[in-house]
Amino acid sequence: MTLTIETRAEIRRILALAWPVVLTGLNWTILHVTDVIVVGLVSTHEVAALGASRTLTFIGIVVALGWLTGVLVFSSRADGAKDLPATGAVLRQGLVLGGILGLISGALLFVFALPMLRGVGVDPGIAPEAARVVQTMAIAYPFQLIIVAASFFLEGVSRPRRVMAVNLSILPLNAILAWILATGQFGLPQFGAVGAASATVIATIAGAVAMTVAALTLPRARERGVRDWSDLGTLDMWRGVGRLLAFGAVPAVASGLELAGFSILIALSTQLGESVTHAFQIVFSVHNVTFAFALGLGSAAGVRAGNAVGEGVPAQAGPRTGIAAILAALILGLLALPLTFAPMLIVSGFPASPEVAALAVLMLTVWAPFILFDGLQVVFVYALRSLGDQVVAGINGIIAFFLLTGAIGLWTVQHGWGPMGLVYASGSGMIAAALLNGGRLWWVIRRLRRKS
Repeated sequence: MTLTIETRAEIRRILALAWPVVLTGLNWTILHVTDVIVVGLVSTHEVAALGASRTLTFIGIVVALGWLTGVLVFSSRADGAKDLPATGAVLRQGLVLGGILGLISGALLFVFALPMLRGVGVDPGIAPEAARVVQTMAIAYPFQLIIVAASFFLEGVSRPRRVMAVNLSILPLNAILAWILATGQFGLPQFGAVGAASATVIATIAGAVAMTVAALTLPRARERGVRDWSDLGTLDMWRGVGRLLAFGAVPAVASGLELAGFSILIALSTQLGESVTHAFQIVFSVHNVTFAFALGLGSAAGVRAGNAVGEGVPAQAGPRTGIAAILAALILGLLALPLTFAPMLIVSGFPASPEVAALAVLMLTVWAPFILFDGLQVVFVYALRSLGDQVVAGINGIIAFFLLTGAIGLWTVQHGWGPMGLVYASGSGMIAAALLNGGRLWWVIRRLRRKS
């Protein structure tokens, strides 16, 4: 089949937008995987505490990410319309919103860590240590959300390489500090999971400073007005913050509930024993690696769909998203091959007992094919958000990843399916999300084509 010049050009645009975001996602994934590996050098109990802490910390970050999605959507629309001052206004509003959300969510996690962990079903023997990890991570939240706001802006104005450069620069810092603090190097005590979390806090603070500088020093920064804070505290500023908050409300709730479904699986894994908890953390870490590729292509699809809206040709979001979806299917399909046929090679990179490694291999082999659907659903969600259909996309996510995944996880564990019940619950949500959001996107694009 011969591709048209326009199609080849769009493929290049999408890949150019996607690969820096993929590397950025891999950077943060490697950061979390490094924590699992380093803490695994201390004990399985510490890894279980780290994994249990993520039932809360991941939800907090993902909810805030959902609330800040408007930064990417509105900056990409303004960039598509060549309205440079509007892009700068979105950045300033996003930084303000990110700081506020970070302070609120961090404070809630710090104060209520232990009761919330107990509430989601974390084993009582692990919950106190996990709560200390959550409280440490809560300190990083304001800085983390400033990073997210600046990153979404840079991706929205098609400057993802700056995001990538900053994130890659802080990875070595986190890895070295995690090794020192978690394992007790240079005469320090072993802080275990809390030490790894402390390393992440320090690296996040450095990243927040660097990412803000990257956003404020863009080419044509003066035309964009990114350094013009004369509107700080004005009615226009708060209206813009309110618009971002309103746009992101449903994605925030949906993202939180989606991850709550996976958090239920993590909590259930603690009830199946520390070996299962450790093995599921390995599978979850591998998922985060593959998800980085999906996230990169999803971000690219969202930017190109947002550009289409700004350019006044929203129906063009259809073919642009279709190209991103095909690329996601190809790339995620290739990634699934080694996970299916050579899972031991992947698992061997994680320090683990033979029992944990054997469980992780079994779970990965069955789970791997589902990542194809995970990649597709991310592309569809980002496109729907940029087209202003974030409410239905959010509802679809809640149905697939909270109601379906959570329910199947609870049912399978209660009926003796053991660790494999967690795998089937996770995969069912991915399939359902791809079908629901794919069908919705088809309907939206069809409606837009009729209007045009």
